[in-house]
Amino acid sequence: MPDDTTTVLDYAHAGLLIAAHGSSSTPGGRTSSRKHANTIRKLNLFADVRAAFLTEKPFIKDVLDDMTAREVYVVPNLACAGFISTTKLPGTLNLTGTVTERVTPHGHQRVFLTVPVGTAPSLPKIMANRILTAMETMAVDPNETAIILIGHGSQKSRESFEHTNRIAEDLARQNLGAPIMTAFLEEGPFIRNWQNMTNAKTVIFVPFLISDGYHGSDEIPRDIGFDAKDPAFQDRLSNVQPNELHEDGRRLIYLPPIGDVPEMAELILSCIHAVRTQTA
Repeated sequence: MPDDTTTVLDYAHAGLLIAAHGSSSTPGGRTSSRKHANTIRKLNLFADVRAAFLTEKPFIKDVLDDMTAREVYVVPNLACAGFISTTKLPGTLNLTGTVTERVTPHGHQRVFLTVPVGTAPSLPKIMANRILTAMETMAVDPNETAIILIGHGSQKSRESFEHTNRIAEDLARQNLGAPIMTAFLEEGPFIRNWQNMTNAKTVIFVPFLISDGYHGSDEIPRDIGFDAKDPAFQDRLSNVQPNELHEDGRRLIYLPPIGDVPEMAELILSCIHAVRTQTA
């Protein structure tokens, strides 16, 4: 993690709460939020570092109420500024805005709510580096390649769709050498119909998912054609390594969801630094 980020931050008195959505049906996943919390905890920047969830234990409301630090930074470990980050999460925590002053059994506490990690300005660069590294190490010819960025999408809100397309536009400016298109889980163009999107000999699939649960480890790979039950597939995924499949004369490369990569811990810190600067 870059020194210029870690040395600027001095929050020895503060707490950090990484707030994720979680899943009531597939609790825990590969627990990227917990992994990033562990990474940051080892830096000894904060008095307290926790990860908690909206839909599975430990619940974010219980964890926040248990934190005794006089300042707590709540970082939504989410892809976009949609309903969950703007309404559900602050409503669950009784937050009134970017900064909330409250009185707890432990005394006065100031709670800072940052922007979602998936909206951090440096995220597209991290994604581009991941794609370029995979292309180089796997000897991918960009002239015969297409890149499909996979967002969640929603039938209720346009934010996931629009933000995923903004990320794709940012990636297109990163000199990847291959065309970039978007596909989605819950709205068209659907990822399950990816074969109608490109005739490229090599297709690189990039899940723009901050959660590391069912969607990224099972549903999307199956929609593409991978055997998500294969232990070797899951082993590479859990080690943040690409998976590869040759099918019908085409080479398919599936990158791990971006939310699972180690660089996400750095983005969490950048969100904290941004809100601290904004409210200073």
